[in-house]
Amino acid sequence: MISISHNYQEQFERVKRWYKRFKEINNGQIHDKPSEFYEDDVYAFFMNCYHLKDWIRKDPAAASVENMVENYINNNPELSLCADICNGLKHFHFDGDRSGENPEFSKTKGELNIGSGPTTIALKYEIKTNSGSIDAFDLATKCVKAWEIFIESII
Repeated sequence: MISISHNYQEQFERVKRWYKRFKEINNGQIHDKPSEFYEDDVYAFFMNCYHLKDWIRKDPAAASVENMVENYINNNPELSLCADICNGLKHFHFDGDRSGENPEFSKTKGELNIGSGPTTIALKYEIKTNSGSIDAFDLATKCVKAWEIFIESII
């Protein structure tokens, strides 16, 4: 067994770095790679965001909240959507439904700016749910905020 000495705060910092990449994709950045790379970054955000719960559960410093984290996710609409998105991406086929919303990525809207400077691209990802479509970046923002609230409560 491999033992890695890390803690949940390091994973939360990683989540925030993935969020920053997602923000740059959403707001616009230099278009210097194939579009699939941007999609990979968006998917990686949701997977790392949801799996922060595993880091919290396994971190000895957070042992007192190990059982609370699943309940927190189940009672938070944004994090339960994140869980469903992550599991759908991870397992190719969506089996579970914590949120009751059956989320799936549906559309991507892009804006390509070809001007006198470098070419830039901004991509907006949409998630279809049973309640209607939502902006993926707005969901990501709410997920990061939800984790901040949880982490502040355990420190």
